[in-house]
Amino acid sequence: MAQEVKIILDLSDEVHTFLEQQQINLYEELQREMPSLRLAFEPDPDAPEGRRDPTTVILAVATLVSSLTPLIIRILNQYTPANRSAHWEVEETETRQPDGTVTIQRRRISSRDEQRPWASLPSPTRAPSETAAPPSPSRTQP
Repeated sequence: MAQEVKIILDLSDEVHTFLEQQQINLYEELQREMPSLRLAFEPDPDAPEGRRDPTTVILAVATLVSSLTPLIIRILNQYTPANRSAHWEVEETETRQPDGTVTIQRRRISSRDEQRPWASLPSPTRAPSETAAPPSPSRTQP
């Protein structure tokens, strides 16, 4: 059996808010796109003692791990509204065992966001302009 790697998604507050506002379950979306992914709940090994609440861990075959970051960005871009410009950033770190095998990868996902209100505005339609001068009143000769 191929080596399985644990991946922890560390979502910034902005990304959490975005996912909630768009009603997206990122883990379901990832599984839909990559059915071989499995989910588990495990304590975060990087969390301080006493704060090791279970977190969602993605279990993936090592050969598929490199395709996870582009997939995450594609899913987030797919749900980004037209009037927002979000630049999704994924910082990757990994923990290695003394024998060199990768055991845990962490993806820190954050965004730089800017509003683009002009993107959602309908294109302006112009009424035909009345550029011709109104006719001048005619004078009658006495």
